[in-house]
Amino acid sequence: MRYSADQKRESCLKILKGAGRGFRAQGFAGIGVDGLAKEAGVTSGAFYTHFASKADAFRSAATTGLIELREAVRDLQEKDPMHWLRKFAEFYMGFKRTCVLEESCALQTLTGEVARTDDKTKAAYEAELLLLVDAVATHLSKGTLHARRQTAWAILTLLSGGVTLSRATYRPETGQQIAKAIIDAVIELAK
Repeated sequence: MRYSADQKRESCLKILKGAGRGFRAQGFAGIGVDGLAKEAGVTSGAFYTHFASKADAFRSAATTGLIELREAVRDLQEKDPMHWLRKFAEFYMGFKRTCVLEESCALQTLTGEVARTDDKTKAAYEAELLLLVDAVATHLSKGTLHARRQTAWAILTLLSGGVTLSRATYRPETGQQIAKAIIDAVIELAK
């Protein structure tokens, strides 16, 4: 049976989403191809039809996560140009701080994993990260483009680090204190 290009694309996206969930929840070393295929609801053979290796799937999942984040930022910027940053910070330090790891943000969950991978993955991740920084920077209102990029780096680092720190706390009140402090700092940076 031959599959259409649309069916192949759908299958690849299904595997990519499953791989993203698996890598976020268990890390690169914590899950194998069989686990990734199971997460996607496909066979290992179907996995290898779309990805040459687990590392190839990880690279795609990590970069896709950043693309999704950039698209979400742009969507907020279009819908509410005046308050997008506050809404982004509140969402990130709210839902993305408390959701299950499978639904977490690639910036927060997969960056540490990327740091342990090969140069090809780091280069692909960095390319998407630079696009994300520019998406944030171009909608900040103060300073030169260089200064806005510096602020964007700080904002993204605060948010992802804040989520990481908050997830490591035992008491919900401590996580909420961290979230409030991060949101306030992000807004202050953008003034």
